[in-house]
Parts: sequence; structure tokens; C-alpha cells
Amino acid sequence: MRALAFIAALSLLLASCRRGDVRPSNRTPVIVISIDTLRSDHLPAYGYTGVETPAIDALRADSILFRRAYSHVPLTLPSHATMFTGTLPAENGARDNIGFRLSSKVPSLPELLKKNGYATGGAVSAFVLRRETGMDRGFDAYDDQIDPANSGANIGSVQRDGAETTAIAKTWIEANSARPFFYFLHLYEPHTPYTPPEPYLSRYASHYDGEIARVDAIVGDFLAFLKEKRLYDDALIVLLSDHGEGLGDHGESEHGLLLNREALQVPLIVKLPRGTMHGKEVAGPVQLSDVFPTIASVTATPATTKAISLLDAAKGEASDRVIYSETYFPRFHYGWSDMHSLISGDDHYIQAPRAELYDLARDPAEKKNLAVDDRRRSFALRAAIAPFIREAAAPAAVSPEETRKLAALGYIGSAAPEAGQLPDPKDKLSVAGDMRQAFALYEKGEYEQALPLLRALVADNDRMLDVWDILSRTLDRLGQTEAAIEAAKNAFRLSPNTTHLALMISALSLDAKRLDEAEKHAELALEAEPGRAHDLLARVHLARGDIAGAEREARLALETRDQVFALMTLGRIEMDRKNFDLALSYADRAVAFLSAKKGSAVKGLHYLRGDALARLGRNADAEQSFRKEIELFPRDPQAYKNLILLCVTEGRTEEATKLVFQLVEKAPTPPSYVAISTTLKTVGDVRGARYWAVQGLKKFPADATLRKMAAS
Repeated sequence: MRALAFIAALSLLLASCRRGDVRPSNRTPVIVISIDTLRSDHLPAYGYTGVETPAIDALRADSILFRRAYSHVPLTLPSHATMFTGTLPAENGARDNIGFRLSSKVPSLPELLKKNGYATGGAVSAFVLRRETGMDRGFDAYDDQIDPANSGANIGSVQRDGAETTAIAKTWIEANSARPFFYFLHLYEPHTPYTPPEPYLSRYASHYDGEIARVDAIVGDFLAFLKEKRLYDDALIVLLSDHGEGLGDHGESEHGLLLNREALQVPLIVKLPRGTMHGKEVAGPVQLSDVFPTIASVTATPATTKAISLLDAAKGEASDRVIYSETYFPRFHYGWSDMHSLISGDDHYIQAPRAELYDLARDPAEKKNLAVDDRRRSFALRAAIAPFIREAAAPAAVSPEETRKLAALGYIGSAAPEAGQLPDPKDKLSVAGDMRQAFALYEKGEYEQALPLLRALVADNDRMLDVWDILSRTLDRLGQTEAAIEAAKNAFRLSPNTTHLALMISALSLDAKRLDEAEKHAELALEAEPGRAHDLLARVHLARGDIAGAEREARLALETRDQVFALMTLGRIEMDRKNFDLALSYADRAVAFLSAKKGSAVKGLHYLRGDALARLGRNADAEQSFRKEIELFPRDPQAYKNLILLCVTEGRTEEATKLVFQLVEKAPTPPSYVAISTTLKTVGDVRGARYWAVQGLKKFPADATLRKMAAS
């Protein structure tokens, strides 16, 4: 009888699993794997044959596959905010990658799970998801140590290798697997630049597909770990992407500008505990905000949302819904119109200055715009989308005190144009091509070639935030510091809560000895980027001769993610105090920090180390550090100057001469000619100093510093 009862109970359990019933439990481990910028139609699970993804295929076999899953925003931060809150961008406050943060008034998934007894951990691979955006709320551990050396660089390109992020995830999960846990693993491999390692680089003609193959291997390693630790079977695992990628289908190579299917449709694979509903495929449309109620329902976590559980969608209980998406990226970054879309059944309506309407069943590639031919349907969808559209102001100050500071610096008061006056991004894709060309020239260090393209772009449209940003960096590399400051200020006026611009202006003003300006702009970034802001304030104090103030601010910076900058500033302070041994120890700590975090090289670090070594009389070691700086930053003249001086003092004039020619070959810019002329004058070669100033003036006749040096 007992055996019969067991068999009956087992039959009921199996029947329950076949029906797709999942018993809610706050003991269920939950793992979200987000693969950034992954188009669903570039996966074999969705019918693509151009790449092999054995790990994702195996997970799909144990899971439910949602064939038509859509992102609400083709941008990393806003899209993840919708996943973790079950709300649209207008409700959660994250409308763009920069200048916005997740609203503290909207409950987040990790926050609610933590209240429900879960340990919560996460590791992200992109700087745009750093903790200052509010995405860390509710996490016990949130690892965002992404390339700490370059947090002030172009934020979209600041990332870390997915294998490193996965190693962090494994360590945390192993330490917390004895209790119910939630883990968020974010991988960035398919995002630009597409640079897969071997063997994927050679194996795939499409480097985008090579990145997908690489990230599949990372996912496979992670899933193997979960199986080894006997966590896989009982876990709820959600694999998805935050948005797709244009790949030129409608003229956009990346994402953010347009709302066509390739930018919005994403993979969504849900593995339920014990493989419930495995192999099922759901054809109806779902959205990324549905992830929030899905995880809440499976984990018996109280939550309120307008989104629908994916399990209900899998049972056919959400077939008549509409899905809203938006992008304000073209408006905030380039002064073009924002765009909005609505998917209703097989209809995809895109509201823009020139509306679009596509039949997704007959035309999944969206090649035929039906907006003019089918006016009745277009008008109906235009009316249906209207309640979803809520105006998004450009990033602005978030407190009266910030508003006061911005106004005092002249950044408040310029009105943005009305949305109806802005051009359609579809009509500006050729301009986007010019921008890509200019940005590529900048990345390659061809600043002279990039400069006229960038100037032409802002002359045609002075609301191009990203172009002003790169123009400022280009001018700085060419030694035109004052012009670089003005370009950065033009960008900051367009987006006066974009803190990396405030930090840029502060650093440039510091270089120009405009210390009050440097201080005020650093103070604007204290809340959002405390590490870099405190470090810049320390350098301002140091420039003023206030050693105590400099050390105080540097130690505040040392408590943040940006320790490498703080260590360098502490080293500079000790150099000023002539404590060269201590300065060297700070430089060595900074090198060790970068090595441990696998961060990019920091300009000036090995120069600082070499300077300390030279002053300690360790010339051979100093030379090694200077040459390391030159190897890492061959276009920066600072280390060349000191190495030339060192060679001359040791009578190695031939080597010094080679270094002069090496610098002008690697970086034929005004700062290089100024550095050479200044250095030669220092060692008493007045004729050589004037010669190189004249050579520089021939190449850059408008440069005032070279003109003055050549005349003297």
C-alpha cells in the first residue's frame, strides 16, 4: 500500500510538472545571466546557423524559450532597470545610460528578495551599471570593479572580460549556496568593440558572432560550475539580453538610435526548478519587465507590478497585450528626435517624425513601411501609444543645492528645443557614419585628422553631446587645453548632471592652472563619482600648496573604487615632501592594485614611479619605469622628457636624440614639440630648443606657445 501511495504521489507530481505548475518557494536559488547586446536572431536556439552555441543550446533544452521577447529600451542601464523593477523607464527614472539613476522610490527585485530571506549578489561587466546608478540597491555584494583605471573614459567602452566577472560570481555563490540566494551575472562580450580572442576571431568572419561564441563558452563554464555544486537542477535560471544590435539592418551599426526589431528583440530562456516545462516554446510577445513578476512568483516574494509573469504567458494567459519601447538617446546625445514604439500582435508601430508601421508576421525584417498605405491602423496605434509616452527632461540637477551650483557656473537656463522641432534619426544616419569615422580616428590617435570632422559636426548641430565630448578630448591631446575646456563645457550645458563631463572640466582646468574652476567642477561630481572627485580636489589642494588638504581628500578617494588615482596623488604629495621612498611605495601599491584588478594602464603611473626612483639615485630602475610609461603611452611626452634628461646627464646623447625623433614620430603634436624644446633648453642646448620649436611651428602655425618659443 505504501508503494502504491508513493507511485500515486509521484504520478501527481509528474502531472503537475507537465501542466507547468511551479510551487512557489523562498528556498529556490535564482540566477539571472544577462548577455549585453545579444540579438535573438543570432542564436541557433532561434534558428540562426552562423554561430555555434552549445552551452546556450543545452540550457534551452532544459528551459522555456520565449520566441518574441522585447526590450523596453535599447540601452544597458534603462533596460536592466526595467528587468529589476517591472516598471517602464518613465516610472523607474532611468531614461538613458548617463545622467540618470534608478529611482529609490521604486522597489527593486534584489531589495524584495533580500527581505524574503535571500542572500543577494551580483557582478557586472560594464561601467554603465556601476553602483552609483542605483543598480546596487538590495545587493549584499555588488562587484562593479570594472577597469578602475579608466572610469573617466568613454563609458560605453569601459568593460571587463566576462571570464573575470564569472570567476567573481563563482566565488560568491560557493560562499553563499547554503542559503537561498539570488545572483545577477552580467556579461558584455557581444558589445562593441567586437574583439573576440582566438580561436573565435579566426573561426568567424563576423566578429560579432565570434563574440557570441566566446560568451557561450563563458556561460558553459558557469553552468558547469552550477552543476558541479549541485545547484543547477533546483535553480531558477533566466538567460536574456538587455537589447539587440543594429548591424546595419536599417542603417544603424550599433544601438540606441532606432527602435527596429533587431534592436528590441532579445533572447529569453527560463529554466524552472527541476526542468519544469522544459523544451516548451512560447510564440506570444513578452517583455523584459516580465522578469520581475516571474522571479517574484517563483520565490514567493510579495511584489506589485503591472507586468505579467512569464509563466502566465507560457500558459497563454497574456496573448492580447501590447509592448511599449522608447529611446531618448538620439535626443539627449545628438539633438535628434526621441522615438517610441508599440508592438501589438503582429503590428510594430514606431512613432517618430516620420512614422513607421510593420507587419512582423509577413515582414519580420521590417523592410516595408506600411504607415502611409495603412493609415487607419497607423492612427489606431498612434492613439494606443499615447498614454505610454511621458516626457523625459534632459539630465538635470537632482537637488536645490546642485541647481544653485550649476547656475553659478552658468549651466542652467538654456532651453532645449521642442521634440517636434527635432529631426528624425532615420534621416541622420549618414551623420552617424561621420561620427563613427571621427571617433575611430580619435581612438587610433589621429587627432589632427579627427579635429576637422568633429568641428564640422558641431558646427552643423551644436546639440551633439557625444561629439562635443570627443572634440574636447581631441583638443586636449593636441595641447589646446583652453579650447578643450570650452568644448567640454558645451557638452555639460546640454547635460548638466553628466558627471564624467564635470570631472573632465575639472581635470582640464587643473592642467590650465584654473584651480577655482577645477575645484567647483569636482565638487559637482562628489555624490555620483566620489573617488575621482575627491582625487581631483586633492590635486587642487596640492597645486595650491595645501599639503594637509591634499592628503585629506586623497585619503577620502582611497576609500572608493578609484584607489589607483588616490595612490598616485598620495605619491605626488610625498614627492612634494621629498619623501621619495614613500612616494615610490605608493606608486608600487598603485601598480599592484591595477594588476590585481586587471585594469588598464594609467597615464603617469610609471612616470611617477620613475621620477621617484631617479631622485633616489636608482637611474637604471628609473629608466626602466620611464620606458614602461613610453611603451604604454607612446604619444604622451612626459616620460620622454625625463628619459631624455637622464640620458643626457649620463652622456648618452645618441640615445637622447633617438628619443626626440621617436616622440615626434609617435605624436607629432604641439605638446611634443613644446616638450622637446623645453627639455633641450633645460640641458643647455639653446640652438636645438629653438630648432624644434620652429619645426613645430611650421606644422602648427597657429600654436601660441610654439610661436613664443620659436621667437625666443
